[in-house]
Parts: sequence; C-alpha cells; structure tokens
Amino acid sequence: QVPPDEPADGGPADRQHYGVTLAVLAVAAMSFALLQTMVAPALPDMQQELNVSTSSITWVLTIYLLTASIATPIFGRLGDIYGKEHMLLVVLIVFALGCLLSGLSHSFALLVAGRAVQGAGGAVFPLAFGIIRDEFPAERVATGIGLISATFGIGGGAGLVVSGVLVDHLSYEWIFWLGLA
Repeated sequence: QVPPDEPADGGPADRQHYGVTLAVLAVAAMSFALLQTMVAPALPDMQQELNVSTSSITWVLTIYLLTASIATPIFGRLGDIYGKEHMLLVVLIVFALGCLLSGLSHSFALLVAGRAVQGAGGAVFPLAFGIIRDEFPAERVATGIGLISATFGIGGGAGLVVSGVLVDHLSYEWIFWLGLA
C-alpha cells in the first residue's frame, strides 16, 4: 500500500507551487524557533508578574524543550504512517492551542501547561523535511531543507530581539500572541 502522502507511482507528487509549500513550511518552522528563544529575555518579567522563584520560572523553558524532544519522534513517525501533511496540520493546531493557553495565562501553572503543549511544535522540522523530500523535485530538495534548517537559526536569533521589544512595550503574553498569529 502506498503511504497517503505519496502518489501511486512512488515518485514526487505533482506540485506546481513549490515556493508556496516552502513558504508555509518556513513560517511553521519559524514560529517554533521564535518561541523557543523569545521567552528567555522575558523570564525576569514573568517571574516578577507570576511571583515565582528563579528555579521555578526556568520550567517555562525546560518544559518546552522536554515536550519537543518527546513529541518530535512520535509525530514524525505518525507522519510516516498517516501522512506528513496531516500530521503537520495536527502539530500546528496543537502548537496554536499551546500559544493560546500561554497567552491567556495569568498563573504559573497555566503558563507551564501552555508551554508544554507548545513543545509539540518541535515536530514541524522532521515533518517539513519529509514533505520536502517526498514532494519536491530532486534538484530542489537540498535548497528546501537548507532553508528550513536556516529558519531554526534565524528564528532563534530574531526571537531574542523581538521578545525584548514586546516585553518592553507590551507584556510577556504578547510573545505567545505573536506565536499564535
């Protein structure tokens, strides 16, 4: 039986708009990468507003990375079984729900729960790589994977700057509203 994300002939799927697909994948990857680092500069504000200890507030970072490390291989495998595009949509919905929870949080427990749910977004990367590998022509695969990989670094760096601006002018919750958008 042919996996759901491959055509019956086994070759790359006929996709006319590789650029659009790549842009969607890049935005999804950028969202995860931004939220990975955006909370770091905001931790002191979160700690003060939520009235928690320094060791407790670090869970906002830790839980995100922990759930990402667990969810990434699970969703990647589910993508192999049920289709990478379908699992990417599920992952993005779960990620958005985590952003919503975190954006609405006014308690430490809800913030950590939201960040735990957001961690599922880590599966964006293997799913995006798989979609590119399966659907792009061979001559575009390396460029596509390179661009998605670059978004991880770019998002990480940009997240530090954007976070500072948001926290200085608005509040830490806006970090998550940006991720939701």
